[in-house]
Amino acid sequence: MSDMQATVLDDLIRHHAEKIPDRTAILFQNQSISYGDFNHDVSRAARMLHGLGIKHGERVGLMFPNCPEILFLYFACFRLGVVVVPVNTRYKRREIEYALDHSECRLLLVDQQFYAGVEKLEDSVSSLTRILALFEKTDQHEDNLHLHLENAASKIDLPQVHPEDPAVIFYTSGSTSRPKGVTHTHFSLLANAGIQVATREIDEKTIWLVSTGVGYVAGLSGVTLPAFRAGCALVLVPELEADDLLQAIDRFHVDTTLVLPTMLLEMLESPLADKLNLSSMKACFVAGDECSHDLYQRFRKRMGHDLLQAFGMTECEGYLSNRPSGSNRNCTVGKPAEGIQLRLVDGDGNDVSEGEEGEILIRGDSVMKGYWEDPENTREALRDGWLYSGDVATCDKDGFYTFRERIREIIIHGGSNVGPHEVEDVIDSHPNVKESCVVGVPDPHYGAVLVAYVEWEPDSSPVELSDLQAWLGKHLAAYKVPDYWHEVKRLPKTATGKIDRKSLHIRAETETS
Repeated sequence: MSDMQATVLDDLIRHHAEKIPDRTAILFQNQSISYGDFNHDVSRAARMLHGLGIKHGERVGLMFPNCPEILFLYFACFRLGVVVVPVNTRYKRREIEYALDHSECRLLLVDQQFYAGVEKLEDSVSSLTRILALFEKTDQHEDNLHLHLENAASKIDLPQVHPEDPAVIFYTSGSTSRPKGVTHTHFSLLANAGIQVATREIDEKTIWLVSTGVGYVAGLSGVTLPAFRAGCALVLVPELEADDLLQAIDRFHVDTTLVLPTMLLEMLESPLADKLNLSSMKACFVAGDECSHDLYQRFRKRMGHDLLQAFGMTECEGYLSNRPSGSNRNCTVGKPAEGIQLRLVDGDGNDVSEGEEGEILIRGDSVMKGYWEDPENTREALRDGWLYSGDVATCDKDGFYTFRERIREIIIHGGSNVGPHEVEDVIDSHPNVKESCVVGVPDPHYGAVLVAYVEWEPDSSPVELSDLQAWLGKHLAAYKVPDYWHEVKRLPKTATGKIDRKSLHIRAETETS
């Protein structure tokens, strides 16, 4: 909505509730929720939180699948200036405890299915005063969220919320020894909403499918908030399974989505992909992991247009992207998003030349405020007005960026740099391989040696690992071919669905010692 003057996140919903109250905001199963009704739900939830004694600046944890309730609870918190701590629904109790304790959450709101896993967390998280769960409406459990919503006060005095107030703390999936709390403000999230509306070419007619959890930065900052900024319809699916997403595209005539490569591959491999009507889909953005040549080809064959790769991080969502119209180049992560400035620098902080590898530095309004209660890591990441991403890329003469490696993942073998993603891409192209992971372990002679873990395609016959090693040697220089090979029934994944390299590093050091 071009006439919107939003300074805090609550302005998005208030504006639409006033100007376009009957327009559809959320499509969920058999429900169609208008912006007017959504604002009513937000207001009631805000009054409930106020009645529970939750104040401006305090933290509230949310642990829900994709459903309307998590969205009106998000915005109820935003309306009160309360900081949301999204709790990953795949977290185990120890991980939940850490996020709640580190952020000093006062209240945890969860879906019924997660209640057993968080019950009595108040005993181990000193700041936590209460846990409420979304049970069935008829359930008289004293901690039933429905009961508290029904008994909310009819009117409250709202606090003043400022653009620089923290809005959400996203806990990273553990690339460091402990997850870091990436803190975004109302300003940074609103800025990214506007950036993505322009970059991903969203308008009020868009029907946008959320293909990742709204507890993640991509689901909230990359999809939900831009959709609400544009005043369009958001499609929610409670179970993020390939067939459910495909059926949602067919049923609701979805035209835009943002999806992980692994999920998109599962969607394309599903028998439903050839049976359902997917012709409404005009723009499919893929981000969050490496995107293979095979995936590009499969997508174009089925959909008739190109896949749009984007790139970002929790600290700054979607700062690079291909566009639905105009600037688009396969196998690149596109150009800087609207309003984003990028640099590529070497180890000394000097800008590199065209085509040379360098660390990506980011500057823009959508960059995080910092890491929650972590000044040391904040100073390391934010320097002289730039966010140091830890990602290595190149930029060609036309301004398209290609992701190369994470700095910490580069393996130096015998003085030569080896990018594990390059090796994995070749291994994964073998018809019998479903997925692989390559890690480096210390070696007194070479500095590091390469260890490969391979998961076979379920319907294929495993090949001898020595034969796979010899096959790879035909496609890559000898120093890039792993020294040690292991087959696994299933590669370990992090809570965000990515390969858990950290656990494989630990395993590799044990197996090669």
